Order: sequence, then structure tokens, then C-alpha cells
Amino acid sequence: MKIHKIFLFFIAVFALLFACWYFFPSEGVEVGGVKLRFPSYETALEDLRNGDSAVDVDSVLLAVQKSYEMVREQGDTLDFYKEYLTANPNRIHLPDNDYTFFDALFEELDTAAAAGRLIRIAHYGDSQLEMDRISSMLREMLQDRFGGSGPGMVPILKPMSSVSISQNTTGSLTRYALVADTLSRWSSTHRYGPLTRYALLTGEARFNFRRAENRYAQERVRGISKVSVLFGHNASGLKMSLKCDTLAVMTASVDSAIKGVGVVSWNLPTKVRGGSLTLNGTAEIYGIMLDGGPGVTVDNVAMRGCSGTIFSGIDSTSLRQSYEKTDTRLIILQFGGNAMPGISSRKAISIYMGKLEKQFSYFKGVAPWAKILFVGPADMSKSVNGSLVTWPLLPDLNDSLKVHCLQNGIAYWDTFNMMGGVGSMKQWVNHNPQLAGPDYIHFTTKGAAEVGSALAKSLLLYDDFRRLRLTLSDQAVREYMDSSYRSE
Repeated sequence: MKIHKIFLFFIAVFALLFACWYFFPSEGVEVGGVKLRFPSYETALEDLRNGDSAVDVDSVLLAVQKSYEMVREQGDTLDFYKEYLTANPNRIHLPDNDYTFFDALFEELDTAAAAGRLIRIAHYGDSQLEMDRISSMLREMLQDRFGGSGPGMVPILKPMSSVSISQNTTGSLTRYALVADTLSRWSSTHRYGPLTRYALLTGEARFNFRRAENRYAQERVRGISKVSVLFGHNASGLKMSLKCDTLAVMTASVDSAIKGVGVVSWNLPTKVRGGSLTLNGTAEIYGIMLDGGPGVTVDNVAMRGCSGTIFSGIDSTSLRQSYEKTDTRLIILQFGGNAMPGISSRKAISIYMGKLEKQFSYFKGVAPWAKILFVGPADMSKSVNGSLVTWPLLPDLNDSLKVHCLQNGIAYWDTFNMMGGVGSMKQWVNHNPQLAGPDYIHFTTKGAAEVGSALAKSLLLYDDFRRLRLTLSDQAVREYMDSSYRSE
């Protein structure tokens, strides 16, 4: 074909596309029960006009980072904390603006290592937490300050892979889960344990683990020197044996039947690369704890498809005993994203809040000594008339979550605004490197690390402020902060 004919062909195609673009009805055309739409030129022009208003992810993340940094040249140290506690959008919002909210937790964390104590944090969330994303960064930064290592508690039957630990299991085990799937069953006893799932042992089973060696694993997660089994409702004669690297086999037996929750632990003389745990008998296995020395750890509990409204379906007695046995002192709930597709009105938001408030009461009942922190949903994009936009009611959901959490004595951290607010998810996906995936819902590993790091820094700043107050007159600090803090 001659060049001028090819040129005319392209001109004709462009003319046809422009005609469709210009004249196609903006509301679309119904064909056989399916609505067909064509991108409108008004939308394209609007995008061009508003191109400069798109969220600049690099600027947002830089601002988040700087919001956690104190520039000493700016003046008194108390001024920084006063500004942070009252106006910083990336802070953890506290009930009644009580800046001492986390003090008791940090006091325990501060003395844990010296006392030979390992304090646990339970981090529950939806699929944003899968593969130990977000939790891993929070764990690493807390362990850097307070001590501890290892990936924390994992289910003996792992539902999915993790960047923090490699594991596999064989033997006579049946999986039960609060959020059941094709591999799990619902339990009539509801004794799901702190990981919202357990395995029923009826015979012999072997649990093999190996520390993570991939590039996404944090440094301290590799330090495993303590292995524990959280179990319950066992028959007498439960036997366990542990073989790690070149160490001698260590054994334990539970001669009496236990109707509640029990723990068997082995403190290893050195950090190990991996090991094999053999169990023989009948028992409910709630989790395997792979820890390091004393300090703190974060247990990652990802619940795909969950909106955070079903925890009260766990037997409260067994969960309370589990939290007591494992010394759990902080419960983090990271939900809201899975509720969004079912929310089409403000009334639906109100109904969701009512369900969540029942969960808040439930957790306060099973762990009255623990603090509770709610991490709000990330921005999410959906296609509306061919354009990717933030889910219409997501900002309202985020605001409502914050208000209801604070009213119920729950701290709140705002992921949505930390990302940049409306329209930010689209830019996180377009960022180089990508910080979110092509579904415009989930973070990539790099994006999750940004969120986890920001959450950890926000939390640790309250410990920094606590430490500062210990060096000053408490009465003077209260008077200084109360001069405006309580009224804002």
C-alpha cells in the first residue's frame, strides 16, 4: 500500500474516533442489557486542566517524614510536641486528647528487655497485611528501640506465604478459621485463638520453619532463639520435640489434660536458621511463636475479605487466656477497606460503625489491660464513567471511623490522609517505583513499607514525649500543654 493511502487511513480512523468521542452520549448507550460508554472529550480536557492538582506522592511522603522530625533550631522542644499533638495530620489521634494514652504501654516496653519479658502486639487487618506487609516494618522499628527479634506468632498451618518466615507442615491436622475458606472449617467451639484460626491435632504432625532470606525480610525478623507452642484443650500425653540446626533434640510432654490454654517454650542457646517441631497427641494448636530475646514482637494476622466486625465470634474465655499467656499489651485493628464496596449511603456507614463498636467492647472485655489502636483504610480507586476516582463515600467513612473510635476510647491513625487523601491511590500506582498494585486497592511491598514506617514513627513519638516528660517537672508540662491542648 502506498504511503499516502496509509496516511489517509490513519486520518480516517482518527476522524472516526473523534466523532465517537465528541458525539457519544455521556450517559452511555444500553445494548442488550449492557451499558456501553465512550471516553468524552470533556473528561480528557478536565484531566488536562487539573493535571497540576494531582497528588504528588514524593512531596506527600517527604512531608510525612518531616512531620515526624524535630528541628531543634525552631525553638523549645515542647513547642514541637505541642504542635505535633494538636495539629500534625499524621499523628495518632488520641481519645480525649490524652497524650498519656500510651504511657503505661511504653513503660512496660521500656523495662521488658531488662526484666526478661516479651510483650506482644497483635496486628489484625485485611488483605493489606498479607505476607507480613506493614506489620514487618512496625515490628522492626519497635524491636530496634525495645529489643526482641523473630517473626512472632504464626499459625501451624500457614494460609499464605510470608516475606518474614518460610514454613510448611505435614501430618494429622484439621484447619479451623474464623474467616473460613475452601481449606478451613468453622468451629462449633469458636476457640479460634489470637490468630483467628487454629489446627486440631489428632495424631502426629511436623512443623518445619526456616528464617527468611529474601530481600524484603527485615533484619531482626531473622533472629529466632525461642520457640513456643500455644495450645489448649488437649488430651493427656501430648508430646513435643524440637530439633534446630545442629542443636540436640529438645522434648516436652504435657501429661495432664488441659481444658484451657497452655504454653510450652524452648529457649535456645543461639539464634537458629531453622528447625522442625514434631507434635504427637490430641490438642488444639493456636499458634507457634518464633521469637528472639526479651523485648517486643508484633504478630501479623491478615484476614482476607474481613471488615473487622466478626471478632466477637471468638470464644472470649479462650482468647482472654491466650492474651494473658502471651503477654499481649496492644491490639491494632486495621480495617475499613472491605466494608467500602457495600457502603452506598451514610446510613450504611452508621450501621458499620455500630458493628465495629460491638467489637471494641468485646476486645475491652477479653483484654482490659491492653490499649487498642485502629488504623483506618487506605484510599481506594474505582472506575466511574471511565475515570479512576476515590470511592465516593470513603472520605466520609474515614471521618466517621475517627470520630467513633475516639468516642469509644480507641486511638486512631489516618492512613487515607497520610497517603495524600482523595485521588492518592491512583498516584501511588503510577509512582516509580510502584507503591500500589494495578487493582488500585492494595499496596506493593514498597508501599506497605512506607505505611508501616509512618505508623511506627507516629507511635514512637509518643514514647519520645513520655521520655522527655520524665526529665521535666510533670506539673509544668501539664500546665504548658493545657494552655491550649485541651481546648483544641
